[in-house]
Amino acid sequence: MAEALLVGRQVLLIFLYVLIGIFCVKKKIITSESGKEFSKFIVTVIMVCLIIKSYIRPMETEHLLGIVLAIALAALFHIIAIIASTFLIKEREDVRYRIERMGIVYSNCGFMGIPLIYAAVGDIGIFYAVAYISIFNIVLWSHGVMMLSGEKKFNIKSVLINPALIAFTIGFIIYTTQIPIPNMIVDTLGSIADMNTPLAMITTGVFLANIDLKSTFANKRIYYVTALRLIILPMIMLTLIKVLGVSSWMSGASNVVMANVIGCACPAAASITLFPVKYGMDGEYGAQIIAVSTLLSIISIPVFTFITNIWL
Repeated sequence: MAEALLVGRQVLLIFLYVLIGIFCVKKKIITSESGKEFSKFIVTVIMVCLIIKSYIRPMETEHLLGIVLAIALAALFHIIAIIASTFLIKEREDVRYRIERMGIVYSNCGFMGIPLIYAAVGDIGIFYAVAYISIFNIVLWSHGVMMLSGEKKFNIKSVLINPALIAFTIGFIIYTTQIPIPNMIVDTLGSIADMNTPLAMITTGVFLANIDLKSTFANKRIYYVTALRLIILPMIMLTLIKVLGVSSWMSGASNVVMANVIGCACPAAASITLFPVKYGMDGEYGAQIIAVSTLLSIISIPVFTFITNIWL
Protein backbone atom coordinates (compact mmCIF):
# COMPACT_ATOMS: atom_id res chain seq x y z
CA MET A 1 0.00 0.00 0.00
CA ALA A 2 2.86 2.37 0.81
CA GLU A 3 4.31 1.93 -2.70
CA ALA A 4 0.92 2.67 -4.28
CA LEU A 5 0.61 5.89 -2.26
CA LEU A 6 4.13 6.98 -3.25
CA VAL A 7 3.35 6.28 -6.90
CA GLY A 8 0.02 8.12 -6.62
CA ARG A 9 1.79 11.15 -5.17
CA GLN A 10 4.33 11.04 -8.01
CA VAL A 11 1.56 10.84 -10.62
CA LEU A 12 -0.05 13.97 -9.17
CA LEU A 13 3.31 15.74 -9.23
CA ILE A 14 3.76 14.77 -12.87
CA PHE A 15 0.31 16.15 -13.69
CA LEU A 16 1.29 19.45 -12.07
CA TYR A 17 4.28 19.61 -14.43
CA VAL A 18 1.86 19.12 -17.35
CA LEU A 19 -0.29 21.98 -16.05
CA ILE A 20 2.79 24.22 -15.85
CA GLY A 21 3.49 23.52 -19.52
CA ILE A 22 -0.09 24.41 -20.44
CA PHE A 23 0.07 27.57 -18.32
CA CYS A 24 3.32 28.70 -19.96
CA VAL A 25 1.82 28.42 -23.43
CA LYS A 26 -1.44 30.11 -22.48
CA LYS A 27 0.49 33.02 -20.93
CA LYS A 28 2.85 33.11 -23.94
CA ILE A 29 5.91 32.48 -21.78
CA ILE A 30 6.90 29.85 -24.33
CA THR A 31 5.41 28.98 -27.72
CA SER A 32 3.74 25.78 -28.87
CA GLU A 33 6.49 25.35 -31.47
CA SER A 34 9.12 25.16 -28.73
CA GLY A 35 7.72 21.79 -27.72
CA LYS A 36 9.40 20.13 -30.69
CA GLU A 37 12.78 21.57 -29.74
CA PHE A 38 12.34 20.51 -26.13
CA SER A 39 11.46 17.00 -27.30
CA LYS A 40 14.64 16.74 -29.37
CA PHE A 41 16.74 17.89 -26.41
CA ILE A 42 15.06 15.41 -24.06
CA VAL A 43 15.51 12.45 -26.40
CA THR A 44 19.04 13.20 -27.60
CA VAL A 45 20.59 14.63 -24.42
CA ILE A 46 18.61 14.12 -21.21
CA MET A 47 17.45 10.56 -21.86
CA VAL A 48 20.93 9.54 -23.03
CA CYS A 49 22.47 10.90 -19.82
CA LEU A 50 19.84 9.17 -17.69
CA ILE A 51 20.38 5.79 -19.34
CA ILE A 52 24.16 5.89 -19.13
CA LYS A 53 24.09 7.17 -15.52
CA SER A 54 21.84 4.29 -14.43
CA TYR A 55 24.50 1.76 -15.51
CA ILE A 56 27.37 3.33 -13.62
CA ARG A 57 27.19 0.99 -10.64
CA PRO A 58 29.02 -2.10 -9.29
CA MET A 59 28.16 -5.21 -11.29
CA GLU A 60 26.17 -7.92 -9.52
CA THR A 61 25.03 -11.25 -10.95
CA GLU A 62 21.51 -10.73 -9.65
CA HIS A 63 21.19 -7.39 -11.41
CA LEU A 64 22.67 -8.74 -14.64
CA LEU A 65 20.10 -11.55 -14.67
CA GLY A 66 17.48 -8.95 -13.84
CA ILE A 67 18.33 -7.01 -17.00
CA VAL A 68 17.86 -10.15 -19.09
CA LEU A 69 14.48 -10.78 -17.45
CA ALA A 70 13.46 -7.12 -17.89
CA ILE A 71 14.31 -7.25 -21.60
CA ALA A 72 12.38 -10.51 -22.03
CA LEU A 73 9.28 -9.17 -20.26
CA ALA A 74 9.40 -5.89 -22.20
CA ALA A 75 9.69 -7.75 -25.51
CA LEU A 76 6.79 -10.04 -24.51
CA PHE A 77 4.58 -7.09 -23.60
CA HIS A 78 5.20 -5.26 -26.86
CA ILE A 79 4.45 -8.40 -28.88
CA ILE A 80 1.18 -8.87 -26.96
CA ALA A 81 0.33 -5.17 -27.39
CA ILE A 82 0.95 -5.23 -31.15
CA ILE A 83 -1.23 -8.34 -31.60
CA ALA A 84 -3.98 -6.92 -29.37
CA SER A 85 -3.98 -3.54 -31.13
CA THR A 86 -4.40 -5.26 -34.50
CA PHE A 87 -7.49 -7.17 -33.34
CA LEU A 88 -9.03 -4.51 -31.10
CA ILE A 89 -8.53 -1.51 -33.41
CA LYS A 90 -9.89 -2.41 -36.82
CA GLU A 91 -8.38 -0.98 -39.98
CA ARG A 92 -10.57 1.70 -41.58
CA GLU A 93 -10.38 4.52 -44.13
CA ASP A 94 -9.81 7.08 -41.41
CA VAL A 95 -6.04 6.76 -40.77
CA ARG A 96 -6.60 7.78 -37.17
CA TYR A 97 -6.81 4.06 -36.44
CA ARG A 98 -3.02 3.96 -36.83
CA ILE A 99 -2.63 6.62 -34.14
CA GLU A 100 -5.01 4.64 -31.91
CA ARG A 101 -2.97 1.48 -32.37
CA MET A 102 0.18 3.43 -31.57
CA GLY A 103 -1.45 4.83 -28.43
CA ILE A 104 -2.21 1.29 -27.25
CA VAL A 105 1.21 -0.21 -27.95
CA TYR A 106 3.48 2.62 -26.78
CA SER A 107 3.40 3.93 -23.22
CA ASN A 108 5.08 6.93 -21.64
CA CYS A 109 7.58 4.53 -20.04
CA GLY A 110 10.51 6.94 -20.18
CA PHE A 111 9.26 10.42 -19.35
CA MET A 112 6.58 9.31 -16.89
CA GLY A 113 7.57 5.74 -16.12
CA ILE A 114 11.01 6.39 -14.65
CA PRO A 115 9.96 8.60 -11.70
CA LEU A 116 7.04 6.27 -10.92
CA ILE A 117 9.27 3.19 -10.99
CA TYR A 118 11.80 5.00 -8.79
CA ALA A 119 9.03 5.81 -6.30
CA ALA A 120 7.91 2.17 -6.17
CA VAL A 121 11.22 0.28 -6.36
CA GLY A 122 14.03 2.75 -5.80
CA ASP A 123 17.24 3.27 -7.74
CA ILE A 124 17.44 -0.33 -8.97
CA GLY A 125 14.07 0.21 -10.64
CA ILE A 126 15.58 2.75 -13.02
CA PHE A 127 18.25 0.17 -13.87
CA TYR A 128 15.52 -2.23 -15.05
CA ALA A 129 13.35 0.51 -16.53
CA VAL A 130 16.14 1.38 -18.96
CA ALA A 131 15.98 -2.16 -20.36
CA TYR A 132 12.23 -1.67 -20.95
CA ILE A 133 12.85 1.70 -22.61
CA SER A 134 15.45 0.15 -24.92
CA ILE A 135 12.95 -2.44 -26.17
CA PHE A 136 10.34 0.32 -26.48
CA ASN A 137 12.64 2.30 -28.78
CA ILE A 138 13.58 -0.70 -30.92
CA VAL A 139 9.90 -1.54 -31.46
CA LEU A 140 8.93 2.13 -31.94
CA TRP A 141 11.52 2.74 -34.65
CA SER A 142 10.62 -0.47 -36.48
CA HIS A 143 6.96 -1.42 -35.97
CA GLY A 144 5.87 2.13 -35.09
CA VAL A 145 7.41 3.71 -38.17
CA MET A 146 6.11 0.95 -40.44
CA MET A 147 2.58 1.25 -39.03
CA LEU A 148 2.35 5.02 -39.48
CA SER A 149 4.15 5.25 -42.81
CA GLY A 150 2.45 2.23 -44.34
CA GLU A 151 5.83 0.82 -45.41
CA LYS A 152 6.26 -2.95 -45.52
CA LYS A 153 9.81 -2.96 -44.20
CA PHE A 154 11.62 -0.85 -41.69
CA ASN A 155 14.87 1.08 -41.96
CA ILE A 156 17.38 -0.87 -39.87
CA LYS A 157 19.56 2.25 -39.68
CA SER A 158 16.84 4.22 -37.84
CA VAL A 159 16.61 1.40 -35.27
CA LEU A 160 20.35 1.09 -34.68
CA ILE A 161 21.17 4.80 -34.44
CA ASN A 162 18.32 5.93 -32.17
CA PRO A 163 19.80 7.70 -29.11
CA ALA A 164 18.25 5.42 -26.46
CA LEU A 165 19.70 2.25 -27.98
CA ILE A 166 23.13 3.83 -28.37
CA ALA A 167 23.00 5.02 -24.75
CA PHE A 168 21.94 1.56 -23.56
CA THR A 169 24.86 -0.01 -25.44
CA ILE A 170 27.35 2.46 -23.94
CA GLY A 171 25.88 2.03 -20.48
CA PHE A 172 25.89 -1.76 -20.69
CA ILE A 173 29.54 -1.76 -21.78
CA ILE A 174 30.44 0.50 -18.85
CA TYR A 175 28.50 -1.78 -16.50
CA THR A 176 29.93 -5.10 -17.69
CA THR A 177 33.53 -3.87 -18.01
CA GLN A 178 33.39 -1.69 -14.88
CA ILE A 179 35.31 1.08 -16.64
CA PRO A 180 36.06 3.76 -14.01
CA ILE A 181 34.18 6.99 -14.75
CA PRO A 182 35.43 10.27 -13.21
CA ASN A 183 33.14 11.69 -10.52
CA MET A 184 32.82 14.97 -12.40
CA ILE A 185 31.29 13.13 -15.39
CA VAL A 186 29.03 11.04 -13.16
CA ASP A 187 27.77 14.19 -11.41
CA THR A 188 27.18 15.93 -14.74
CA LEU A 189 25.23 12.96 -16.10
CA GLY A 190 23.18 12.83 -12.90
CA SER A 191 22.35 16.53 -12.92
CA ILE A 192 21.17 16.42 -16.52
CA ALA A 193 19.24 13.18 -15.91
CA ASP A 194 17.34 14.85 -13.07
CA MET A 195 15.79 17.20 -15.64
CA ASN A 196 14.01 14.29 -17.37
CA THR A 197 10.65 14.25 -15.65
CA PRO A 198 10.04 18.00 -15.11
CA LEU A 199 11.05 19.05 -18.62
CA ALA A 200 9.45 16.04 -20.35
CA MET A 201 6.09 16.53 -18.68
CA ILE A 202 6.17 20.31 -19.07
CA THR A 203 6.80 19.64 -22.78
CA THR A 204 3.79 17.30 -22.80
CA GLY A 205 1.78 20.20 -21.39
CA VAL A 206 3.04 22.40 -24.23
CA PHE A 207 1.63 19.90 -26.75
CA LEU A 208 -1.67 19.67 -24.89
CA ALA A 209 -2.13 23.44 -24.49
CA ASN A 210 -3.96 24.02 -27.76
CA ILE A 211 -6.22 20.98 -27.94
CA ASP A 212 -9.99 21.39 -27.78
CA LEU A 213 -10.79 19.99 -24.32
CA LYS A 214 -14.54 19.91 -24.93
CA SER A 215 -14.29 17.72 -28.04
CA THR A 216 -11.52 15.67 -26.43
CA PHE A 217 -13.52 14.59 -23.39
CA ALA A 218 -16.68 14.13 -25.47
CA ASN A 219 -15.00 11.66 -27.83
CA LYS A 220 -16.00 8.15 -26.70
CA ARG A 221 -13.46 6.58 -29.01
CA ILE A 222 -10.63 8.10 -26.95
CA TYR A 223 -12.00 6.46 -23.80
CA TYR A 224 -11.96 3.09 -25.56
CA VAL A 225 -8.32 3.52 -26.56
CA THR A 226 -7.47 4.78 -23.07
CA ALA A 227 -9.13 1.76 -21.43
CA LEU A 228 -7.05 -0.58 -23.58
CA ARG A 229 -3.85 1.35 -22.77
CA LEU A 230 -4.38 1.80 -19.02
CA ILE A 231 -6.39 -1.26 -18.01
CA ILE A 232 -6.69 -4.13 -20.48
CA LEU A 233 -3.09 -4.52 -21.67
CA PRO A 234 -1.45 -4.01 -18.24
CA MET A 235 -3.92 -6.53 -16.76
CA ILE A 236 -3.08 -9.07 -19.46
CA MET A 237 0.62 -8.60 -18.72
CA LEU A 238 0.16 -8.79 -14.95
CA THR A 239 -2.02 -11.91 -15.23
CA LEU A 240 0.54 -13.61 -17.45
CA ILE A 241 3.33 -12.77 -14.99
CA LYS A 242 1.23 -14.20 -12.15
CA VAL A 243 0.39 -17.40 -14.03
CA LEU A 244 4.03 -17.96 -14.99
CA GLY A 245 5.19 -17.21 -11.44
CA VAL A 246 7.84 -14.81 -12.75
CA SER A 247 8.41 -13.15 -9.36
CA SER A 248 9.81 -16.42 -8.00
CA TRP A 249 12.19 -17.13 -10.87
CA MET A 250 15.16 -15.42 -9.25
CA SER A 251 16.20 -13.20 -6.38
CA GLY A 252 15.02 -9.64 -7.02
CA ALA A 253 12.56 -10.70 -9.75
CA SER A 254 9.78 -8.81 -7.95
CA ASN A 255 11.60 -5.52 -8.63
CA VAL A 256 11.88 -6.38 -12.32
CA VAL A 257 8.19 -7.26 -12.45
CA MET A 258 7.16 -4.01 -10.74
CA ALA A 259 9.30 -1.95 -13.14
CA ASN A 260 7.75 -3.68 -16.15
CA VAL A 261 4.16 -3.49 -14.91
CA ILE A 262 4.44 0.25 -14.23
CA GLY A 263 6.17 0.73 -17.58
CA CYS A 264 3.33 -0.91 -19.49
CA ALA A 265 0.63 0.74 -17.32
CA CYS A 266 1.72 4.31 -18.14
CA PRO A 267 -0.44 6.55 -20.34
CA ALA A 268 0.10 6.96 -24.07
CA ALA A 269 3.58 8.02 -25.15
CA ALA A 270 4.43 11.49 -26.43
CA SER A 271 5.48 9.72 -29.64
CA ILE A 272 1.84 9.43 -30.71
CA THR A 273 1.85 13.19 -31.21
CA LEU A 274 5.36 13.61 -32.63
CA PHE A 275 5.40 10.72 -35.09
CA PRO A 276 2.00 11.37 -36.74
CA VAL A 277 3.01 14.98 -37.41
CA LYS A 278 6.19 13.71 -39.04
CA TYR A 279 4.13 11.57 -41.42
CA GLY A 280 1.51 14.21 -42.17
CA MET A 281 -1.21 12.83 -39.88
CA ASP A 282 -3.37 14.36 -37.16
CA GLY A 283 -0.95 14.98 -34.31
CA GLU A 284 -3.69 16.73 -32.31
CA TYR A 285 -5.66 13.46 -32.10
CA GLY A 286 -2.60 11.87 -30.53
CA ALA A 287 -2.41 14.76 -28.06
CA GLN A 288 -6.05 14.19 -27.13
CA ILE A 289 -5.35 10.53 -26.34
CA ILE A 290 -2.35 11.59 -24.26
CA ALA A 291 -4.48 14.14 -22.35
CA VAL A 292 -7.22 11.68 -21.38
CA SER A 293 -4.91 8.75 -20.64
CA THR A 294 -2.55 10.92 -18.55
CA LEU A 295 -5.45 12.30 -16.50
CA LEU A 296 -7.00 8.88 -15.84
CA SER A 297 -3.62 7.31 -15.06
CA ILE A 298 -3.71 9.27 -11.78
CA ILE A 299 -6.12 6.55 -10.66
CA SER A 300 -5.06 3.52 -12.70
CA ILE A 301 -1.30 3.42 -12.05
CA PRO A 302 -1.52 3.45 -8.22
CA VAL A 303 -4.20 0.74 -8.49
CA PHE A 304 -1.93 -1.47 -10.62
CA THR A 305 0.96 -0.84 -8.24
CA PHE A 306 -1.23 -1.99 -5.35
CA ILE A 307 -2.47 -5.07 -7.23
CA THR A 308 1.08 -6.01 -8.24
CA ASN A 309 2.24 -5.78 -4.61
CA ILE A 310 -0.59 -8.07 -3.52
CA TRP A 311 0.04 -10.63 -6.26
CA LEU A 312 3.83 -10.79 -5.97
